[in-house]
Amino acid sequence: EDARGCQMSLVVRDETLVARAIFNSLEKLNVTADWREPNVIRVAPVPLYNSFGDVYDFSERLEMAIDKNDQE
Repeated sequence: EDARGCQMSLVVRDETLVARAIFNSLEKLNVTADWREPNVIRVAPVPLYNSFGDVYDFSERLEMAIDKNDQE
């Protein structure tokens, strides 16, 4: 098929981290993502719409969300 999409699925496998809590933290950090049961966070770093800086900023926010929920 000629049509293609762009998404990245982050599967949280670490039992000490709660995937839904990380997703909720990302929302509070103004990251638009999609939740899929039981432990998948989907984001769409589309090159047409997102710059390198946007993707870098997301990685920083993801790290913040993981760190926040790792300490709780």
